[in-house]
Amino acid sequence: MSATLPNGKTSSVKAAVYAPYVYRWMLDFVRALSELSGEVRFYSCGIFGNYPWKQYEQRVRLVNKQRFFSAVINYARYRPDVVVLLGSETLTSLAIFTVSKIIGTSTVLIVEENRERTYSSALLSSLAFFKRLFVAATHRSADVLVAESQSSEDYLLRMGCTIERIHLVPHGTNINDFRPGPKSIQLAALLGLSEDDLLATVVLFVGEFSEYKGAEFLAQAIIHFPDLDEVIFLIPSQGSVFLKYELQFNLMENVYTYSPLDDECMPYLYNLSDIVVVPSELREKGSSDRSPNSLIEAMASGKAVVGTTIGGIPAIMDRAGVLIRPNDPTAIAEAISALNADKELRETLGARARERAVTVLNNRVYARNILELWKRA
Repeated sequence: MSATLPNGKTSSVKAAVYAPYVYRWMLDFVRALSELSGEVRFYSCGIFGNYPWKQYEQRVRLVNKQRFFSAVINYARYRPDVVVLLGSETLTSLAIFTVSKIIGTSTVLIVEENRERTYSSALLSSLAFFKRLFVAATHRSADVLVAESQSSEDYLLRMGCTIERIHLVPHGTNINDFRPGPKSIQLAALLGLSEDDLLATVVLFVGEFSEYKGAEFLAQAIIHFPDLDEVIFLIPSQGSVFLKYELQFNLMENVYTYSPLDDECMPYLYNLSDIVVVPSELREKGSSDRSPNSLIEAMASGKAVVGTTIGGIPAIMDRAGVLIRPNDPTAIAEAISALNADKELRETLGARARERAVTVLNNRVYARNILELWKRA
Protein backbone atom coordinates (compact mmCIF):
# COMPACT_ATOMS: atom_id res chain seq x y z
CA MET A 1 0.00 0.00 0.00
CA SER A 2 1.11 3.59 -0.50
CA ALA A 3 0.36 6.71 1.48
CA THR A 4 0.52 10.39 0.62
CA LEU A 5 2.62 12.49 2.97
CA PRO A 6 1.90 16.18 3.77
CA ASN A 7 4.60 17.32 1.30
CA GLY A 8 2.82 15.51 -1.53
CA LYS A 9 5.32 12.66 -1.70
CA THR A 10 3.99 9.13 -2.02
CA SER A 11 5.77 6.86 0.48
CA SER A 12 6.82 3.21 0.14
CA VAL A 13 6.75 3.16 -3.66
CA LYS A 14 9.42 1.58 -5.85
CA ALA A 15 9.10 2.67 -9.46
CA ALA A 16 10.80 1.95 -12.77
CA VAL A 17 10.80 3.76 -16.11
CA TYR A 18 11.71 2.31 -19.49
CA ALA A 19 12.27 4.31 -22.67
CA PRO A 20 13.86 3.05 -25.91
CA TYR A 21 15.90 6.26 -26.14
CA VAL A 22 16.80 8.87 -23.55
CA TYR A 23 15.81 12.47 -24.07
CA ARG A 24 16.60 15.35 -21.74
CA TRP A 25 12.99 15.66 -20.53
CA MET A 26 12.93 12.00 -19.46
CA LEU A 27 15.81 12.45 -17.04
CA ASP A 28 13.97 15.37 -15.48
CA PHE A 29 10.75 13.33 -15.33
CA VAL A 30 12.54 10.48 -13.57
CA ARG A 31 14.00 12.95 -11.06
CA ALA A 32 10.56 14.47 -10.43
CA LEU A 33 9.06 11.00 -10.06
CA SER A 34 11.75 10.07 -7.54
CA GLU A 35 11.14 13.23 -5.52
CA LEU A 36 7.43 12.41 -5.35
CA SER A 37 7.60 8.65 -4.78
CA GLY A 38 10.96 7.23 -3.76
CA GLU A 39 13.43 4.99 -5.57
CA VAL A 40 13.16 5.00 -9.38
CA ARG A 41 15.29 2.94 -11.75
CA PHE A 42 15.53 4.13 -15.33
CA TYR A 43 16.11 1.53 -18.06
CA SER A 44 16.95 2.41 -21.67
CA CYS A 45 18.76 1.27 -24.82
CA GLY A 46 20.58 4.57 -25.37
CA ILE A 47 20.06 8.08 -26.69
CA PHE A 48 18.70 9.62 -29.85
CA GLY A 49 20.24 12.72 -31.39
CA ASN A 50 23.11 14.79 -30.03
CA TYR A 51 22.55 14.50 -26.32
CA PRO A 52 25.62 14.02 -24.05
CA TRP A 53 25.39 10.25 -23.65
CA LYS A 54 28.37 9.88 -21.32
CA GLN A 55 26.63 12.25 -18.91
CA TYR A 56 23.24 10.57 -19.34
CA GLU A 57 24.63 7.03 -19.13
CA GLN A 58 25.36 7.44 -15.41
CA ARG A 59 21.64 7.78 -14.73
CA VAL A 60 20.26 4.79 -16.66
CA ARG A 61 20.57 1.03 -16.70
CA LEU A 62 21.39 -0.11 -20.21
CA VAL A 63 19.10 -2.62 -21.94
CA ASN A 64 21.03 -3.13 -25.19
CA LYS A 65 21.78 -6.36 -27.07
CA GLN A 66 24.80 -7.15 -24.92
CA ARG A 67 23.03 -6.47 -21.61
CA PHE A 68 19.43 -7.37 -22.40
CA PHE A 69 19.06 -10.50 -20.26
CA SER A 70 21.07 -9.15 -17.33
CA ALA A 71 18.98 -5.95 -17.39
CA VAL A 72 15.72 -7.91 -17.44
CA ILE A 73 16.94 -10.07 -14.54
CA ASN A 74 17.91 -6.91 -12.65
CA TYR A 75 14.43 -5.53 -13.29
CA ALA A 76 12.72 -8.73 -12.12
CA ARG A 77 14.79 -8.79 -8.92
CA TYR A 78 14.09 -5.12 -8.28
CA ARG A 79 10.37 -5.93 -8.48
CA PRO A 80 9.00 -2.37 -8.63
CA ASP A 81 5.49 -1.51 -7.54
CA VAL A 82 4.87 0.32 -10.83
CA VAL A 83 6.64 0.66 -14.17
CA VAL A 84 6.13 3.51 -16.63
CA LEU A 85 6.71 2.32 -20.19
CA LEU A 86 7.53 5.06 -22.68
CA GLY A 87 7.52 3.76 -26.25
CA SER A 88 4.89 1.11 -25.64
CA GLU A 89 5.29 -0.81 -28.91
CA THR A 90 9.01 -1.65 -28.97
CA LEU A 91 10.02 -5.28 -28.44
CA THR A 92 11.93 -4.45 -25.25
CA SER A 93 8.97 -2.54 -23.85
CA LEU A 94 6.68 -5.50 -24.60
CA ALA A 95 9.17 -7.84 -22.91
CA ILE A 96 9.29 -5.67 -19.77
CA PHE A 97 5.49 -5.50 -19.81
CA THR A 98 5.30 -9.31 -19.89
CA VAL A 99 7.81 -9.68 -17.04
CA SER A 100 5.85 -7.07 -15.05
CA LYS A 101 2.69 -9.13 -15.32
CA ILE A 102 4.56 -12.21 -14.07
CA ILE A 103 6.10 -10.49 -11.03
CA GLY A 104 2.97 -8.48 -10.16
CA THR A 105 4.18 -4.98 -11.09
CA SER A 106 1.54 -2.43 -12.11
CA THR A 107 1.99 -1.10 -15.65
CA VAL A 108 1.53 2.44 -16.97
CA LEU A 109 1.73 2.57 -20.77
CA ILE A 110 2.51 5.91 -22.42
CA VAL A 111 1.33 5.74 -26.04
CA GLU A 112 2.71 8.23 -28.59
CA GLU A 113 1.80 6.35 -31.77
CA ASN A 114 -0.96 8.03 -33.74
CA ARG A 115 -1.32 6.05 -36.97
CA GLU A 116 -1.02 2.42 -38.04
CA ARG A 117 2.13 1.70 -40.00
CA THR A 118 1.79 0.18 -43.47
CA TYR A 119 4.33 -1.87 -45.44
CA SER A 120 4.80 -2.63 -49.12
CA SER A 121 6.27 -6.07 -48.34
CA ALA A 122 3.77 -8.90 -47.77
CA LEU A 123 6.13 -10.55 -45.27
CA LEU A 124 6.54 -7.39 -43.22
CA SER A 125 2.79 -6.78 -43.34
CA SER A 126 2.15 -10.29 -41.99
CA LEU A 127 4.68 -9.87 -39.18
CA ALA A 128 3.24 -6.46 -38.35
CA PHE A 129 -0.25 -7.95 -38.17
CA PHE A 130 0.75 -10.49 -35.51
CA LYS A 131 2.75 -7.91 -33.58
CA ARG A 132 -0.26 -5.60 -33.68
CA LEU A 133 -2.43 -8.32 -32.09
CA PHE A 134 0.03 -8.61 -29.21
CA VAL A 135 0.34 -4.81 -28.88
CA ALA A 136 -3.44 -4.42 -28.81
CA ALA A 137 -3.72 -7.05 -26.07
CA THR A 138 -0.98 -5.25 -24.12
CA HIS A 139 -2.78 -1.91 -24.36
CA ARG A 140 -6.06 -3.42 -23.24
CA SER A 141 -4.51 -5.15 -20.22
CA ALA A 142 -2.37 -2.25 -18.96
CA ASP A 143 -3.28 -0.93 -15.52
CA VAL A 144 -3.06 2.68 -16.74
CA LEU A 145 -3.22 3.77 -20.38
CA VAL A 146 -1.99 7.28 -21.22
CA ALA A 147 -2.32 8.86 -24.67
CA GLU A 148 0.10 11.70 -25.42
CA SER A 149 -2.31 13.32 -27.89
CA GLN A 150 -5.83 13.24 -29.27
CA SER A 151 -4.44 11.39 -32.30
CA SER A 152 -2.96 8.77 -29.97
CA GLU A 153 -6.32 8.43 -28.22
CA ASP A 154 -8.03 7.86 -31.58
CA TYR A 155 -5.36 5.29 -32.44
CA LEU A 156 -6.03 3.41 -29.19
CA LEU A 157 -9.76 3.45 -29.84
CA ARG A 158 -9.13 1.85 -33.24
CA MET A 159 -7.14 -0.86 -31.42
CA GLY A 160 -10.17 -1.75 -29.29
CA CYS A 161 -9.45 0.17 -26.08
CA THR A 162 -12.43 1.82 -24.41
CA ILE A 163 -12.57 5.59 -24.04
CA GLU A 164 -13.05 5.29 -20.26
CA ARG A 165 -9.61 3.71 -19.86
CA ILE A 166 -7.66 6.27 -21.89
CA HIS A 167 -6.15 9.34 -20.19
CA LEU A 168 -4.92 12.20 -22.39
CA VAL A 169 -1.78 13.62 -20.74
CA PRO A 170 1.05 15.25 -22.78
CA HIS A 171 4.50 15.09 -21.20
CA GLY A 172 6.43 18.12 -20.07
CA THR A 173 9.88 19.62 -19.62
CA ASN A 174 11.99 21.26 -16.92
CA ILE A 175 10.40 24.70 -16.67
CA ASN A 176 13.34 25.99 -14.61
CA ASP A 177 15.88 25.10 -17.29
CA PHE A 178 13.67 26.40 -20.08
CA ARG A 179 12.30 29.80 -19.15
CA PRO A 180 12.11 33.30 -20.66
CA GLY A 181 15.41 35.16 -20.63
CA PRO A 182 17.41 37.87 -22.44
CA LYS A 183 19.07 37.25 -25.79
CA SER A 184 22.65 36.08 -25.28
CA ILE A 185 25.03 38.36 -27.17
CA GLN A 186 27.80 35.79 -26.66
CA LEU A 187 25.83 32.93 -28.22
CA ALA A 188 24.62 35.19 -31.03
CA ALA A 189 28.21 36.13 -31.84
CA LEU A 190 29.22 32.47 -31.77
CA LEU A 191 26.52 31.75 -34.36
CA GLY A 192 27.51 34.73 -36.51
CA LEU A 193 24.60 37.03 -35.61
CA SER A 194 25.29 40.69 -34.93
CA GLU A 195 23.47 42.83 -32.39
CA ASP A 196 21.64 44.47 -35.31
CA ASP A 197 20.47 41.01 -36.45
CA LEU A 198 18.88 40.51 -33.05
CA LEU A 199 16.75 43.61 -33.60
CA ALA A 200 14.98 41.73 -36.42
CA THR A 201 12.44 38.98 -35.80
CA VAL A 202 14.43 35.78 -35.28
CA VAL A 203 12.66 32.58 -36.40
CA LEU A 204 14.14 29.39 -34.98
CA PHE A 205 13.92 25.71 -35.95
CA VAL A 206 15.23 23.13 -33.45
CA GLY A 207 15.94 19.49 -34.25
CA GLU A 208 17.14 17.60 -37.29
CA PHE A 209 16.39 19.48 -40.51
CA SER A 210 14.70 16.46 -42.09
CA GLU A 211 11.53 15.52 -43.99
CA TYR A 212 9.84 13.97 -40.95
CA LYS A 213 10.14 17.25 -39.05
CA GLY A 214 8.64 19.19 -41.97
CA ALA A 215 11.91 20.90 -42.89
CA GLU A 216 11.18 20.57 -46.63
CA PHE A 217 8.16 22.85 -46.29
CA LEU A 218 10.01 25.32 -44.06
CA ALA A 219 12.90 25.42 -46.55
CA GLN A 220 10.50 26.31 -49.35
CA ALA A 221 8.88 28.98 -47.18
CA ILE A 222 12.30 30.48 -46.40
CA ILE A 223 13.38 30.56 -50.03
CA HIS A 224 10.16 32.19 -51.19
CA PHE A 225 9.51 34.36 -48.11
CA PRO A 226 8.42 37.87 -49.17
CA ASP A 227 9.89 39.99 -46.32
CA LEU A 228 13.52 38.96 -46.48
CA ASP A 229 14.83 42.12 -44.79
CA GLU A 230 12.66 41.81 -41.70
CA VAL A 231 13.14 38.20 -40.60
CA ILE A 232 16.24 36.22 -39.60
CA PHE A 233 16.03 32.42 -39.90
CA LEU A 234 18.15 30.28 -37.58
CA ILE A 235 18.31 26.62 -38.62
CA PRO A 236 20.53 23.60 -37.82
CA SER A 237 23.25 22.60 -40.27
CA GLN A 238 22.32 18.93 -40.18
CA GLY A 239 19.70 16.74 -41.79
CA SER A 240 18.83 15.60 -45.29
CA VAL A 241 16.81 18.71 -46.16
CA PHE A 242 19.61 21.04 -45.06
CA LEU A 243 22.04 19.22 -47.36
CA LYS A 244 19.54 19.53 -50.20
CA TYR A 245 19.27 23.33 -49.87
CA GLU A 246 22.68 24.13 -48.36
CA LEU A 247 24.00 26.08 -51.36
CA GLN A 248 20.85 28.22 -51.55
CA PHE A 249 20.90 28.90 -47.82
CA ASN A 250 24.55 29.95 -47.98
CA LEU A 251 23.64 32.64 -50.52
CA MET A 252 20.86 34.10 -48.37
CA GLU A 253 21.84 36.95 -46.04
CA ASN A 254 18.96 36.32 -43.63
CA VAL A 255 19.65 32.60 -43.05
CA TYR A 256 22.06 31.58 -40.29
CA THR A 257 22.93 28.00 -39.40
CA TYR A 258 24.20 26.40 -36.21
CA SER A 259 26.08 23.17 -35.54
CA PRO A 260 25.00 20.83 -32.71
CA LEU A 261 25.22 22.74 -29.44
CA ASP A 262 26.04 21.52 -25.96
CA ASP A 263 23.01 20.53 -23.91
CA GLU A 264 23.37 23.47 -21.55
CA CYS A 265 23.31 25.93 -24.49
CA MET A 266 19.80 24.98 -25.61
CA PRO A 267 17.86 27.31 -23.26
CA TYR A 268 19.97 30.21 -24.54
CA LEU A 269 19.30 29.17 -28.15
CA TYR A 270 15.54 29.38 -27.61
CA ASN A 271 15.92 32.80 -26.01
CA LEU A 272 17.72 34.13 -29.09
CA SER A 273 14.46 33.69 -31.00
CA ASP A 274 11.15 35.51 -31.22
CA ILE A 275 9.26 32.74 -33.05
CA VAL A 276 9.82 28.97 -33.00
CA VAL A 277 8.43 26.96 -35.91
CA VAL A 278 7.53 23.24 -35.62
CA PRO A 279 6.34 22.41 -39.17
CA SER A 280 6.08 18.62 -38.71
CA GLU A 281 5.02 16.57 -41.73
CA LEU A 282 1.69 14.75 -42.08
CA ARG A 283 2.64 11.17 -42.97
CA GLU A 284 0.44 8.62 -44.68
CA LYS A 285 2.24 5.35 -43.82
CA GLY A 286 2.89 5.70 -40.12
CA SER A 287 2.76 8.02 -37.14
CA SER A 288 3.32 11.71 -37.71
CA ASP A 289 5.49 13.65 -35.25
CA ARG A 290 4.38 12.45 -31.84
CA SER A 291 5.24 14.99 -29.13
CA PRO A 292 7.96 17.36 -30.35
CA ASN A 293 10.20 18.34 -27.44
CA SER A 294 11.24 21.48 -29.30
CA LEU A 295 7.64 22.73 -29.09
CA ILE A 296 7.37 22.10 -25.34
CA GLU A 297 10.78 23.68 -24.64
CA ALA A 298 9.95 26.71 -26.80
CA MET A 299 6.66 27.22 -24.96
CA ALA A 300 8.42 26.96 -21.59
CA SER A 301 10.84 29.61 -22.89
CA GLY A 302 7.89 31.92 -23.52
CA LYS A 303 8.13 31.99 -27.31
CA ALA A 304 5.42 32.49 -29.90
CA VAL A 305 5.12 29.07 -31.51
CA VAL A 306 3.86 27.91 -34.89
CA GLY A 307 2.99 24.23 -35.38
CA THR A 308 1.06 21.97 -37.72
CA THR A 309 -2.19 20.22 -36.84
CA ILE A 310 -0.71 16.73 -36.67
CA GLY A 311 0.29 14.20 -34.01
CA GLY A 312 0.74 15.59 -30.53
CA ILE A 313 1.15 19.24 -31.53
CA PRO A 314 -2.48 20.40 -31.01
CA ALA A 315 -2.70 18.76 -27.56
CA ILE A 316 0.58 20.35 -26.49
CA MET A 317 -0.12 23.81 -27.88
CA ASP A 318 -3.84 24.12 -27.16
CA ARG A 319 -4.58 27.86 -27.64
CA ALA A 320 -1.08 29.05 -26.78
CA GLY A 321 0.24 29.30 -30.35
CA VAL A 322 -0.57 29.34 -34.04
CA LEU A 323 -1.79 26.07 -35.55
CA ILE A 324 -1.47 25.73 -39.35
CA ARG A 325 -2.33 23.13 -41.96
CA PRO A 326 0.51 20.63 -42.55
CA ASN A 327 2.75 20.14 -45.60
CA ASP A 328 2.14 23.69 -46.78
CA PRO A 329 4.99 26.23 -47.23
CA THR A 330 2.46 29.02 -47.85
CA ALA A 331 0.78 28.42 -44.47
CA ILE A 332 4.19 28.59 -42.75
CA ALA A 333 5.09 31.85 -44.51
CA GLU A 334 1.71 33.42 -43.72
CA ALA A 335 1.96 32.54 -40.01
CA ILE A 336 5.50 33.93 -39.74
CA SER A 337 4.51 37.06 -41.65
CA ALA A 338 1.53 37.70 -39.37
CA LEU A 339 3.60 37.26 -36.20
CA ASN A 340 6.44 39.36 -37.59
CA ALA A 341 4.01 42.22 -38.20
CA ASP A 342 2.46 42.07 -34.72
CA LYS A 343 4.89 42.26 -31.81
CA GLU A 344 2.05 42.52 -29.30
CA LEU A 345 0.58 39.24 -30.56
CA ARG A 346 3.98 37.56 -30.29
CA GLU A 347 4.32 38.69 -26.69
CA THR A 348 0.75 37.64 -25.83
CA LEU A 349 1.24 34.17 -27.29
CA GLY A 350 4.62 33.85 -25.59
CA ALA A 351 3.12 34.68 -22.19
CA ARG A 352 0.27 32.26 -22.82
CA ALA A 353 2.74 29.53 -23.85
CA ARG A 354 4.79 30.01 -20.69
CA GLU A 355 1.69 29.84 -18.51
CA ARG A 356 0.63 26.59 -20.17
CA ALA A 357 4.11 25.16 -19.71
CA VAL A 358 4.10 25.99 -15.99
CA THR A 359 0.60 24.62 -15.32
CA VAL A 360 0.40 21.69 -17.77
CA LEU A 361 3.70 20.96 -19.58
CA ASN A 362 5.71 20.76 -16.38
CA ASN A 363 7.51 17.49 -15.61
CA ARG A 364 6.68 17.68 -11.92
CA VAL A 365 2.98 18.08 -12.78
CA TYR A 366 3.34 15.24 -15.29
CA ALA A 367 4.95 12.94 -12.72
CA ARG A 368 2.24 13.78 -10.17
CA ASN A 369 -0.49 13.04 -12.73
CA ILE A 370 1.06 9.67 -13.59
CA LEU A 371 1.28 8.70 -9.92
CA GLU A 372 -2.29 9.80 -9.25
CA LEU A 373 -3.60 7.78 -12.22
CA TRP A 374 -1.74 4.72 -10.95
CA LYS A 375 -3.03 5.15 -7.37
CA ARG A 376 -6.61 5.47 -8.62
CA ALA A 377 -6.22 2.40 -10.82
